[in-house]
Amino acid sequence: MSVPIEWLERINQELCDAGVEQRKRPWEALRRYSLEFKVPISISSSTAKEIFEWFKARSKPGVHQVGSLFQTVYYFDTEFWTVSIPIFFGTVRIVALDCLREMPQSVKNDLMSNAESACDYALYWADCFDYATGINEVGKSSKLDTFGLQLLRAGDRELRSAIAQLKERRPDPRAMLTCRMATELFLKAYIALKIGLSQKQAKELGHDLEKAFDKFVEVSGYTIWVPLRASLAAYPPIHARYDEQDLSLGSVWKGFQLAQSIGTVTVREHTGRNTTGELWALNNGPEPVL
Repeated sequence: MSVPIEWLERINQELCDAGVEQRKRPWEALRRYSLEFKVPISISSSTAKEIFEWFKARSKPGVHQVGSLFQTVYYFDTEFWTVSIPIFFGTVRIVALDCLREMPQSVKNDLMSNAESACDYALYWADCFDYATGINEVGKSSKLDTFGLQLLRAGDRELRSAIAQLKERRPDPRAMLTCRMATELFLKAYIALKIGLSQKQAKELGHDLEKAFDKFVEVSGYTIWVPLRASLAAYPPIHARYDEQDLSLGSVWKGFQLAQSIGTVTVREHTGRNTTGELWALNNGPEPVL
């Protein structure tokens, strides 16, 4: 359905009068269109593209060139694919598959044709979305433990460093060491933000991931995580940072996924976000949407 020109002109004038920046107007128009006409709109839909093109033609050149809120990776068919969580304003409909911008449609079809891989990606995407939309909020909080926030921000830096290593044309297996450090920092951050952790206590935990993981389970009560303790064995010992890392990309993926999952749990703890349940509640088709 074509978007009425009169409607677009009216919305644009209202937003202009309200002092809304040009770059935010198409997003607000999408939100209003969805509410006013009572239809969900995907970012990749023809309606969304029509609205964006209309506003682009009436805006300062380049003003609508926005990046991603967060970029991470997903491993499928022996390759790491970039997952881009878009910057958005207001209420929009985001299709999880659209976040795999560089993945060809034929590969997306393969991903979604198998129930197990489709579910795996949907759950992973929910983690990515909650982390992307919550990490800055938690990191800037003035109400949480200062040392815990320091650990969380350090873990975030390590995670983003690992992402950069895995987004390379030839992913660097040494990213596993970066993932190990991110996991250690996120575990300590969770403990510190939950019950407090002094620098002395953090040093006592040292680089012992099993010890930190056990404490994490104890203070969180998340016994469902216990089976994942065995996954920690995939990480090289801390002294291996001086050694060449001859690891399969599949192994590195498991280490990365665990690191990001623990970071996401920490973010969810202090934001109340949990897209996982919401994702399935809103999904009416083969593509997970929010």
